[in-house]
Amino acid sequence: MVRKGVTLLLVAWLLAAAGIVSGSDGWLEEFNDSCAKTSEAMNLSREELLALIAKCERVKKTIETQDEAVRKVYLKRVQKCLDLFRYVVDTKAPAAQEPSPVK
Repeated sequence: MVRKGVTLLLVAWLLAAAGIVSGSDGWLEEFNDSCAKTSEAMNLSREELLALIAKCERVKKTIETQDEAVRKVYLKRVQKCLDLFRYVVDTKAPAAQEPSPVK
C-alpha cells in the first residue's frame, strides 16, 4: 500500500517536472540544438563555434530565471557545452595564427 502511494507521488512529481522543463519559452529546444553539436565541435568552423557560444550564453541567461531544479541540472550542462566550445575555439585560433615551419 505504501509503495503504491510512493509510486503515485513519484509519477506526479515527474509530470510536474516535465511541465516545468517543457515551458513555452523554447529555451530547451535551443539548448538541445546547441549542445547536440559538442560531438562535432572539432569539425566546426571558428564562426560556427562562436555562434554556438553566443547561443549557449543566451540559453544560460534564460535558464537562470527557471525553477531551482531546472537551474541545477541545465546550468551545469550548458556550462560544460560552453567550456568545450571555448576550448575548441582557443585551440583552433593559435594554429591559424602560427607561421608555417620553414624547411
